[in-house]
Amino acid sequence: MSHRVIVMWTVPRSVSTSFERMISARGDHTVFDEPFSRSYYYGPDRLSSRYEEDLPDSSSEEVLATIEHAALERPVFVKDMAYHAANQLGPDLLKRFDNCFLVRDPAATLRSLAKRWPDFTDDESGWRHLYEAVRISDSLGQPRVVLDADLLCRDPAGVVEEWCRRMKLPYDPDALTWDPGMRPEWDLWDDWHASTARSTGFTPLDEPPPPPTPDEARLYQAYQEAVPVYRMLAAEAIGAPPAPTPTGRFRSTR
Repeated sequence: MSHRVIVMWTVPRSVSTSFERMISARGDHTVFDEPFSRSYYYGPDRLSSRYEEDLPDSSSEEVLATIEHAALERPVFVKDMAYHAANQLGPDLLKRFDNCFLVRDPAATLRSLAKRWPDFTDDESGWRHLYEAVRISDSLGQPRVVLDADLLCRDPAGVVEEWCRRMKLPYDPDALTWDPGMRPEWDLWDDWHASTARSTGFTPLDEPPPPPTPDEARLYQAYQEAVPVYRMLAAEAIGAPPAPTPTGRFRSTR
């Protein structure tokens, strides 16, 4: 009998590895860190030319089989970028999982991404495929469970407890802190996870940087495409303030 697979779909530079680290600290899930990146960058069906090397067992079908095989033994948690799964991103993939989503202000995610990859592609910004994953999950009738990184890091106990309730998991406050150090599941992208490896828990984030200006053409374009997706999802995030109630005098038309 297979156990459930929870997938958190996100975008680069969104504090998602810290959330993944918290799941590892729970000790009740097998955790995968961006497994579909193997097929996107290193597999025979790769969609990127950023890297030349090949890795074994890296087709999108093999990656999925590895996840589902792990779920035969115990529950599984996957953190990944939706664009990494572009080869398979559709109802047949997402119906296998219990899906949730993590966002962060794109002024922060895109500037951070550009420091690592100044030549980042439209795919690698992450937002277009994240929106597609949300749309597919909605079409499957799954509840839309969204986290915002700023709210998560401001109130980790409250946000994580509510996330657990919505995902039907027991809440474990002890998992909000952990020992520093690298994790074996980070081997492929260990240079991206140095700050999380030094951490022992969630810490409040700095204020987002200013949005890109038209003079920053590449960042500006990516930001303009990301903002509508971010605002839509951030408005529904756990802990987000309720939308303001329209005010003004009501005028009857009768």
